[in-house]
Amino acid sequence: MESDKKVTPSWKLYNRPWYQKLGLAVWNYIKNVGLLLWSVIKAIPRKIWSFIRAVGGCFAGLWFRFVKGDWRTKISYLIMGFGCFSRSPKQFLKGFLLLAVEAIFIVFMIFLGAPNLALFGSLGTVAKVTVTEGGFETSKYVHNSLSILIFSVLSIIFMLFFLYMWILNTKIAYKTQQLVKDGKPLTGIKQQFNYAMNDGYHTTVLALPILGVLLITVLPLTCNILVAFTNYGRVDGVNYYPPASLFDWVGFDAFAHVFGATYGSIIWRVLGWTLIWAFFATFTNFFFGMFLAMMINKKTIRLKAVWRTCFIIVIAVPDFVTLLMMSKFFGYSSNDGLTGAFNQILIKLFGMKNSIDWLGGNYHLARAMVIIINMWRGMPYTMLATSGILMNIPAELYESSRIDGAGPVRRFISITFPYIMFVMGPQLITTFTGNINNFNVIFFLTGGGPNILMDGGGSLRTTDLLVTWLYSLTVGRPNPEYNYGAVIGIFTFIITSVFALIVFNSSKSIKQEDSFQ
Repeated sequence: MESDKKVTPSWKLYNRPWYQKLGLAVWNYIKNVGLLLWSVIKAIPRKIWSFIRAVGGCFAGLWFRFVKGDWRTKISYLIMGFGCFSRSPKQFLKGFLLLAVEAIFIVFMIFLGAPNLALFGSLGTVAKVTVTEGGFETSKYVHNSLSILIFSVLSIIFMLFFLYMWILNTKIAYKTQQLVKDGKPLTGIKQQFNYAMNDGYHTTVLALPILGVLLITVLPLTCNILVAFTNYGRVDGVNYYPPASLFDWVGFDAFAHVFGATYGSIIWRVLGWTLIWAFFATFTNFFFGMFLAMMINKKTIRLKAVWRTCFIIVIAVPDFVTLLMMSKFFGYSSNDGLTGAFNQILIKLFGMKNSIDWLGGNYHLARAMVIIINMWRGMPYTMLATSGILMNIPAELYESSRIDGAGPVRRFISITFPYIMFVMGPQLITTFTGNINNFNVIFFLTGGGPNILMDGGGSLRTTDLLVTWLYSLTVGRPNPEYNYGAVIGIFTFIITSVFALIVFNSSKSIKQEDSFQ
C-alpha cells in the first residue's frame, strides 16, 4: 500500500532558516571548487604521461616503417613525397605538395630560421655600427632583438609543423607501398579531390583557420610571454628599445619588479578594484536587466515594443561614442570653469552652488559612477537575452505553483530564476571575465584616474583595471615598460582563465545539461 504522505513540491523552501541554506550553499561551492582543483592537479601527471606515450608512439612508428619499407619509402625519409610520385603518376600531386613543404621549410630555415635561432640565446650582440658611405658616416642597424625573438618563435612553430608533415609523409609513403604490394588501385587526382571535399572536408576547411590561429594567436601570445623574461623597456633609467639598442634575457627580474619593490604596492590594489569592478559590472547588468525584461514582459504592460526600442537604442550607438558622450555629460574642469550638462542641470534646477567632479574628484564617487554608467549601457543586452528565456518557460509550471499557493516571490525564486541561470550561467562567466578586461569603459570615462599618492611613493590611478594599467605602462607613456606589461598580461590571463575554467565546470549548465531539455 502506497503511503499517503504528501509530497512537498520541489519549489518549496526547505525547513531551515535562510542563513543556514546560504552557508550550506557556500560550503558546497567551496568544496566543489576544491574537488575540481584537486582533480585538475591529479590529471596533470596523467596528461604528461599520455603526451610522452603519444610522442614515443610516433617515433616508434617511424622506425617500424623505415625497417619494413622498401627503398622508395626509405628515400622518402630524406625527400618528402618520393614514396608517392615515384610509384605512380596518380600520386604526383600528393607527392609534389609534400616536396613543396620540404622545399619551403629548407629555404625559410636558410634565410630566416637558422640565422635568428643562432641569436635566440643572446637576442643579438651588435645593435648598430657606424659606416662611411660616400664620405659620410651613417649608422647601420645590425641586430634587432624584437625581430630575432619573433622570427625565432616563428621558426620553432614552423619546425613543429614540418615535423608533423614529415611524419605524415612517412605514413603516406608506407601506406602507398602496402597498396601497391597488395595490388590495390592507387587514388588519382580526381579521387583525392573528392576525398578532400567529402570525407576529408573537415581537414580541408580547418587548414586555413589553424594556420591563422598559429600566426595570429599562438605567435603573439608566445612572444608576449617571452618578453616578460627580458628587459625590453626602460629599466633603472636605461632604455632597452630596438633597433637603437638591444634587450637581453633577465629571467624573473621583471616579475620581481612588478610584484616587488617597483609596483608591489600598486598591483594588488589594482587587482582588488579589478575584481570588485568585474563583480558589480557583471551582476548589476544581469539582475537589473533581468528585472527590466520581467517588467516589460508582464501581460499588463502596453507598448512593449516601444519600451524595448528605447533601451535597444543604447546598443545601436557605438560603444566609444556612448562613453565619450557620458564623460562629457558628467564632465568637470576646475581649470577653465567648464562643467558638464549634469552639473548644469543641478545648478539651474536645484540651486547647487559648486559643481561636482563626478569622474575625477573623489575616487569612491568615480568608481561608483563607472559602475552606474556601465549598468546603463549593459542592461539592454541582458534584457534582450532574458526576454527570450521568459517567453519559453512552460506556463504549466506557473499554473501548478499558483494552485499550490506560491506567491510571486516564490515563483521567481523556484521557477523563473533557475531557468534564467541555467541558460545564462555560461554567459555570466564570459561576461565576468570580459569585464576584467573591459578597457573601453574605464579608458573613455576616467582614463584610469583620479590619481592618489601612495604611502611608499608613487601614484595610483584609482579606477585603473589591470588591462588599462597595462596600457598605461606600454602605450600611454613616453618610455614604455614592455616587459612589465607582459608580466601583467600573463597575470591577467592566469586569473581569468583559472576563474572561467573552475566556475564553468562547476556550473549547473554543465553538470545538469539534460535536466532542462
